[in-house]
Amino acid sequence: MPPFPFAAVESILGREDDPALWREALTVVAEDFAQKYQRKSSKKKWGITVGACSHWLRPHRSSWTKGGGFAYPHGYDHFKPKFDWSVSLLLGDGQWVPVNKLPTRSLMSLAVAIPTRTILHKQAVVYARWHPGTEDVLYGFRKRERARQCVVASDEKVQGRVLHSKSV
Repeated sequence: MPPFPFAAVESILGREDDPALWREALTVVAEDFAQKYQRKSSKKKWGITVGACSHWLRPHRSSWTKGGGFAYPHGYDHFKPKFDWSVSLLLGDGQWVPVNKLPTRSLMSLAVAIPTRTILHKQAVVYARWHPGTEDVLYGFRKRERARQCVVASDEKVQGRVLHSKSV
């Protein structure tokens, strides 16, 4: 499985978006994507949509207590993040291929919402949802020294402990 092409989003990031968080988050999410792909690979197409989200309805009034506590990304309209911008990619022939829109038939996809203005914060929660289905996964990231690390994921009981990539 090829690594997620960070260059596909890097040029779109705003000045207040932490590239280290984005690299780490996309590395961890891509690893989870690869594990599921290897377990369930079939004749379906596989895709991912990654986007920046500044439209959290109530991020500071709810909390996720795992991993030391995080603001819970609650308040999406029917669990569909309202992206400020997004990038969609299909996995094909051993590489990620950018597409304008993911196909709707025979597709296994993952929507990933990464909060904006992350350069200002020491922690962030990344929200991911598998389609078809209703499987949501939250990833909690903390800034440690100069690196971002995934310290907890909501599906650890099912998938095992989340391992962060090498520090960036």
